[in-house]
This record gives sequence, structure tokens and C-alpha cells, in this order.
Amino acid sequence: MDLIKKLGALALGSRLKRLSDRLMQDGIKIYKLAGQEFEPKWFPVYYYLAEVGPSSVTDIARGVGITHPSVNQVAKEMISKGYVAAYKDPKDKRKRVLALSSYGKSQRVLLHEVWVLIERALDELIMESGEGLLDQIEALEENLLNRSFQQRFVELSANRFSGVTIVPYETAYAADFMRINRAWIDELFEMEDADRRALENPEDYILAKGGEILFAIDRDERVIGTCALIRHSAEVAELAKMGVDKTSQSRGAGKQLAEAILDLSVAKGFKKVFLETNSALTPAINLYLKLGFKHMSPPQPSDYERADVYMEWQKNSA
Repeated sequence: MDLIKKLGALALGSRLKRLSDRLMQDGIKIYKLAGQEFEPKWFPVYYYLAEVGPSSVTDIARGVGITHPSVNQVAKEMISKGYVAAYKDPKDKRKRVLALSSYGKSQRVLLHEVWVLIERALDELIMESGEGLLDQIEALEENLLNRSFQQRFVELSANRFSGVTIVPYETAYAADFMRINRAWIDELFEMEDADRRALENPEDYILAKGGEILFAIDRDERVIGTCALIRHSAEVAELAKMGVDKTSQSRGAGKQLAEAILDLSVAKGFKKVFLETNSALTPAINLYLKLGFKHMSPPQPSDYERADVYMEWQKNSA
């Protein structure tokens, strides 16, 4: 019985690793057959240096999509075999630059001959497996970039593993309401008069008018996030002032807060909830879309200079 195969998606990482190991092991044998003292795992770094020229470890890692430590490890092995040389960047002595050595450059033609045959063999393998294989791998990589494996797990686990509790406003939390929102506003934008009105006096500006403010509390009873529901009329409310501490953004607190605010809006009889945000806040916009918000044209100019996105949510369309 092939347990890894039987486990399906649960063992996807293990199965891809097994496939990679099998290709790498055959690759080692292929280079030996071709008389080349070369390792398959060196290929991305070698090819990058051959095409781009002398580069820093950071640039190589970014260019081939592997980690900084992985590049360092491969470079160390290639230096020991004479394929790569390392030296200080003449413009910045703190930086180490990697480049193909004279020997490394001299092997390019011979290696290219091997790569031509490797590519043909792999093309044959892919054709036998289904022409869309590479497209599917590319789609998988793109989807992981847009929403990581960890993010997907957090969203599915909701508050089961997060240890996050949603609680209503208390006067003791007023400073946290200001602190959390001021952090993201100051980092990305500038405080505006509309921000100050809500953050400096939330009890009068939000609560006294029929709105609500919720907070996310962790196991250590720290306030790690907040979100407000601002009443605009008997039927319309605004989801606003949502923020989560940077150190806690992978725990699903934002989603829990937004869901709780929408539940409150229904309980309070609001038929529509709108929000205004900025197009640079992609993760937040993606969350709103998942919750059922839809992009709409704003009915009137915003009080916020930074607002260039307007969205609406209705219970029957979520």
C-alpha cells in the first residue's frame, strides 16, 4: 500500500517532496553519466549567475524564488567545487557578491548539452502525464502567493486554535481602540479629521449614536484587534476602524471581528453595511470579498482622503 498516495491532499507536501527527490536522484546519475561533477540542486543558482552575472545572495534568492539560507548553502558547495567565486561588492564592502568562476564559465557549453537532453526527457515525461501539468503547478504557486497554506488553515480553523475571544466595548479598552487603529494609519497613511473624531471620543461618536465597538482578546487578555459598527440611519451602518496588531495578524482575529460586526448589524436591524478603504490594503479587501461585500460606486464623496474603494454588504446577498 502506498500510504502517501492514499492520504491524498493531506500528504501533498510529502508527495511533492518525494517526486522532487526522485527527479533529483536521477539528475545526479545523469550528470555522472555525462561526466559532469555537477549537482541538480545547483542548477537555479548556476543558471541565474550565467544569465544575470555577478549578484548578491539576496538578489539570487529573489530571482529564483528560494530562501536566503538555501542560496548560501548551494553557493558554499559550488565554491568548494570551483564553479563559483565570492568577493566583496566594490560599492558596498558589507555585501558579498557571487559570480561564476573561470572554471564555472568554461563548463557552460558542456552543461548546456546535458540540459538539452534533460529538457527533452522531462518534456516526454510531462506529455505522458498530461499536457497541463506545468500550468497546474504554476496555478498552484500563484494561488499560494495570493493566499498561503497557513492563511487558508487559519481561515478554516477560525477561533478553534487561535485562542481569540470577541468582546464588546468597555471604557478600559478606549486606549486600545486608539492604539491599534493609529498604528496602521500612521504606518500606511496619515491621521485625518474623520479618524480623530472616531478614535478620540468613541463613546459619543459611535456608541451614543447606536453603533458598536468590538475587541479581540487573546489568551493573555491582551487586546489584539478591534472593529466598529457606525450607525448612519435606521437601515444603514458602516464597518469601520478595523485593525489587528501586526504580531497577531495570522490568527484570524480580523475575520472573527468582521463576522461578529456583521452579525451585530443583523441583530440591530440594519439592512445594509458599507465600508470605505484603500486599494493598497489588499488582504483586507480580500477578506471583505469573502464575507460577501461587493465593490460599488460610492453614493457620495468620502470623508477620508485615502478612501478609493467603496463596498457594500447585505444579509440576503452575502
